Amino acid sequence: MASSHKDTIEQLIQAINARHVNHLDKALEQNAVKIVGSKTVYTNIQEAREYYTMEHEANPSAEWKLVDYQQDNHDNHKGQGTVAHNNHTYDTKYTFSSSGKIQKIEAHLQQQD
Repeated sequence: MASSHKDTIEQLIQAINARHVNHLDKALEQNAVKIVGSKTVYTNIQEAREYYTMEHEANPSAEWKLVDYQQDNHDNHKGQGTVAHNNHTYDTKYTFSSSGKIQKIEAHLQQQD
């Protein structure tokens, strides 16, 4: 595998922050799923484009940032990180396809002190 899972996540975040929603397919599978808390926010790449466009319209200055990333587990195609967005921090789990693209994102809001 030429690039690491962390590189793929950073590529996704760069595309989102640059508002290049037509480039999401470089990091996301066509049937990628994102779940925030217990709510599914998209189930394919077209819905992902719509979701991130709406997020930018609602919060134009908010950007995503990968704060921390734990060791890749290439054996089971999983990774885990901490993502900050719009004054919130999320514990985020990623599942990758055999091609190295993101198949599933599960984000859970961290408790705020």
